[in-house]
Amino acid sequence: MAEMPSKYLLFSILKETYGISITKVREVIQYESITPIHESSTFLKGVINLRGKIVPIIDMRAKFDLARTDYSDRTIFIIVDIMGTKDVFNIGIAVDSVHDVREIKDADLEKTPDIGLKLKSHYLYGIAKINEKMVMILNIDKILTTDEVINIDGLESKMAGSV
Repeated sequence: MAEMPSKYLLFSILKETYGISITKVREVIQYESITPIHESSTFLKGVINLRGKIVPIIDMRAKFDLARTDYSDRTIFIIVDIMGTKDVFNIGIAVDSVHDVREIKDADLEKTPDIGLKLKSHYLYGIAKINEKMVMILNIDKILTTDEVINIDGLESKMAGSV
């Protein structure tokens, strides 16, 4: 039986291209005003109100320790489903641009090498080559550590009570 390809949403941060399984993507939205959360992680930019639901926004540049930039109307938020301690919850990840959805077979994904990608290797499911371009496929559930998930999960619950 032939292997069924998986679909991935491709996006960019700086000059690097990343992919997330389309099954984890709730929606893609343009920049919305963010309410900052004081005394939070450097990568947690704040929260947005998305149709009555409080959604934390993670700055992927900060999370990956890359050069920061101010958000503009060209900033894109990808709203994704993350497995929390008890339930699935939504977070938004701020990225520079979104490209398209591509099918990639598991056989075409090379597992992440242990050398040279120390910073981001535990976030990566693998690397695919698409049209001569390397695409890093993210394991979005590993973007946040367990403690960060608990903190953001608790923040989401606390903020929902104040809406």
